[in-house]
Amino acid sequence: MAKVKEKMPLRPRKTITVVMALANKMIDELRLKERINETVEWDKKQWGISPGGLAKALVLSTLMDMRTPLTHIQERLRPYDMSYMIGYEAECNDINSFNVGRALERIGESDYNGVYEGMAIAALKQYDVPVTRVHSDTTTVSFYGEYDIEKMNLTESEKEEMLQIEKGYNKDGRAGCKQVVLGQIVTNQGIPLTSMAMDGSTSDVEWNKKSLDYLDSLRKAGFTYGTYVADSKLVNNELVSRMNDAENRIPFVSRCPANFEEKLESRIIGRAYAEGNWVELGKVGVGNGASHYRGQTFVEPICGAPMRLLVLESSTLSSTAEKTLEKEQGKLTPLIAEMEKKKFVCHADAQKEYDRFLSIKEMKLFSCKAEIQEKTHEKWPPGRRGKSTKPTLTHSFQIHVNQVERNEHACIQYMRNESCFVIISNITDEAVCDRELLTTYKGQHVVENSFRQLKGPNLASVIYLKNPARIQALTMLLSFSLLIRALIQHRLREGLKKHEEENPGQPIYAGWNYRPLKNPTFKLLYEQTVNCYYEREERDGYNFIWPYSEAVYVVESLLSLMGETVASILA
Repeated sequence: MAKVKEKMPLRPRKTITVVMALANKMIDELRLKERINETVEWDKKQWGISPGGLAKALVLSTLMDMRTPLTHIQERLRPYDMSYMIGYEAECNDINSFNVGRALERIGESDYNGVYEGMAIAALKQYDVPVTRVHSDTTTVSFYGEYDIEKMNLTESEKEEMLQIEKGYNKDGRAGCKQVVLGQIVTNQGIPLTSMAMDGSTSDVEWNKKSLDYLDSLRKAGFTYGTYVADSKLVNNELVSRMNDAENRIPFVSRCPANFEEKLESRIIGRAYAEGNWVELGKVGVGNGASHYRGQTFVEPICGAPMRLLVLESSTLSSTAEKTLEKEQGKLTPLIAEMEKKKFVCHADAQKEYDRFLSIKEMKLFSCKAEIQEKTHEKWPPGRRGKSTKPTLTHSFQIHVNQVERNEHACIQYMRNESCFVIISNITDEAVCDRELLTTYKGQHVVENSFRQLKGPNLASVIYLKNPARIQALTMLLSFSLLIRALIQHRLREGLKKHEEENPGQPIYAGWNYRPLKNPTFKLLYEQTVNCYYEREERDGYNFIWPYSEAVYVVESLLSLMGETVASILA
């Protein structure tokens, strides 16, 4: 056990931050280093630091708020005591981009997915994490550079099986990016169960097929994962029929796509408004932006099985639809002005232009009242006018719009369709109420949060492209970093829940700006402990540095929620 003393700050030597120390302990409990070393092929005589040690160093480097690229990992880790966290043989100079890249290559050539998935399941058991549902989605990860194909010595068949980097419009809204698609399945706590790097052209439908295969393997291994939640690309005849298979049934919740089963969504929304049996579901979500919902449930046979269809009207969507109508009406003003400027030589031409205007897409939700006005123009011949001189009369026609108003029928239909969406599920049990089903679907944000963290500057927003093995191994290790973050957050929240049950009315003032603690996050722990660290004094001794006295209560309170103390983390 490392000896830990406490003192006020001095100029730091080799240090370990609280978050890195905590993560280091959890990584050791999950045996990341050992699992990788047992899986990859490597010669101890040829490696100063093992592939597993280098992988662990990379994961630890992501648990800090730094914008230094991963290619500069040596600079990221230089201030920290890597000999304690990796092993006494570790020198920071050996943890460089060349050695890490070599380790990634070996890991990428091994069963890296199997290693990760084994650790994820072990983590759930180790920290007693209950899984009631899993969420699935995809994102794109962007790259720059090119494969060094000439140095890979690949056969033609191996080249065909390489991870394909595609150029396209990625899910961050940037066009022309080199990218791969990353698919994840995470638990309701945001813990990634699996994370797969796939070809850049992989569709969400293809990913959902892989996801169902993975869930089948979990079920056969005796793991209970609860309800599968995914976005609307999950819902097609093939996959819905598969999830309703009697022997391999997968409970699922998704959003009904607009084009499924002959526009089922639009038909069921119309039925809900026709019957009018709305049930108030209240506010779902947190903050001022949370929506209020009301809903109606219908059960219909779809793809050979009874399916639950929950029509939901959202206050947020209704407000957005109303604002959109106002914007669309505003777009008509310059179009009307342009039309009114035009002059026509006959009434028929003016009428033709007006008919064209009524048919444009901008007018589909509106009606218009207008008149065609005839104007007479006198054109006098040049020179002095005599008594017999008469002007030449010409006529022109112009359109004058008197009024633009909403088309009542079209706007009602628009507001209904834009204010509502339909949740589809094979969970028809009345014990699961409509609000619970909605909450399950809205929990999809946990996988979106996972992706947001994955592509943050301190992990990897853009990755240098070297070869597919490195890419696959790197995305696996970044997902493992997310797993550690999610586990820490889960431990904080479970600890707070237990504290509130045992100590009602006694809040912990360790939140932002010393507010009462609610829904603590990994980021909160990081921010509150950022200036607290262990400073190496001797081979087995560390001083713990407190930046200021108020930090003692906050840090000790947060650590206690996880059953830890400053001393126990380095034990």
